[in-house]
Amino acid sequence: MPVEGWLYFIVSFMIFASIIALELKDLLSSVVSVGVTGLALAVAFIFLQAPDLALVQFVYEIISVIILIMLLKATGERLEKEKEGRLSLSFKLLFLVLISIMVIPLFSVLPEFGKPLLDVSKKYLANGATETGSANLVTSVILDYRAYDTLGEATVIFVSILGAVTLLSKRKKHEGDSNG
Repeated sequence: MPVEGWLYFIVSFMIFASIIALELKDLLSSVVSVGVTGLALAVAFIFLQAPDLALVQFVYEIISVIILIMLLKATGERLEKEKEGRLSLSFKLLFLVLISIMVIPLFSVLPEFGKPLLDVSKKYLANGATETGSANLVTSVILDYRAYDTLGEATVIFVSILGAVTLLSKRKKHEGDSNG
């Protein structure tokens, strides 16, 4: 099976797992389903020959699932609380159809799979060592050309961890106040 076929399968699986994560009432099962979605993305990165992204995605997804499970355990929440204004299935399907009608024509604008839209990589390969002074082209691209992107990724991970630690510490303080 060609790579495109596997990618279509993986994306379909990710969409299915995401819908399951949204519809499950058991929060632990939802967290696991979200984790499966992220791990499927890491597998897609492997098929796209991006092992560095796959490794980061694997690590991030595993750490995220562990933190979310710890958070669920600390809060004692197990089931999602019922919400009053849930949308009906027919409204959800109508919304999905309308979004599909708007998005599907945009796929015709995309370049053929494997053919880049922009040829910026040729510039990186030709001028990377001289423009950045780095002996390693991968390092020059990550640290010089894409420095803000790398900084943004580190910031997202830091903020995620900070948010989880804050939620866990608030729960422990709340338990300490009620026990004392």
